[in-house]
Amino acid sequence: MIRDQEIDRLVNYIKGIGLKVAFSSKKSDCSALWYLDNSGIVIYKAKNTTKIETVLSLIHEIGHSLHCVWERDRNVDAKVEKAINHVNNAVELETDTQKRQRKIILNDEIAGVKYWKTVYHETNMKFPIWRLDAAAEFDIWQYEVFYETGSYPSVKERNKKHGEITDKHRGQYE
Repeated sequence: MIRDQEIDRLVNYIKGIGLKVAFSSKKSDCSALWYLDNSGIVIYKAKNTTKIETVLSLIHEIGHSLHCVWERDRNVDAKVEKAINHVNNAVELETDTQKRQRKIILNDEIAGVKYWKTVYHETNMKFPIWRLDAAAEFDIWQYEVFYETGSYPSVKERNKKHGEITDKHRGQYE
């Protein structure tokens, strides 16, 4: 019940900053998507997606939107768009250019994370703040691995790191 209310508040927050929000059950490689033109957010929900995962995905994508609003005056960042297109269309051979493009993506992810706590407080979230801190650290870690290696961590690596980060952050508040 509390998570449903939080999701509703986040959806209203998204609409309040002028974006469309949609939920989709289509299969996707990601849990959520923010449109680079700052027009909307899509949350991909699998059958086993928890409500807290949905809340965290919404906050993640809102962070990108707020970064776009406050630091780019709602304009598409051509460097980020180029980097995403370059990485998506890259051939298997590693080049310095590919790594530079991944660094642009990493920096954009870090920039969005800066707004997560603002969203948390402005929308009166009730889940423990350590969950948000853990999600932020985990998210940045995944993009750091992507930057360094050119691929995201495996499921096994993600599960291990997620456990370590969760234990670290939960322990700070107990």
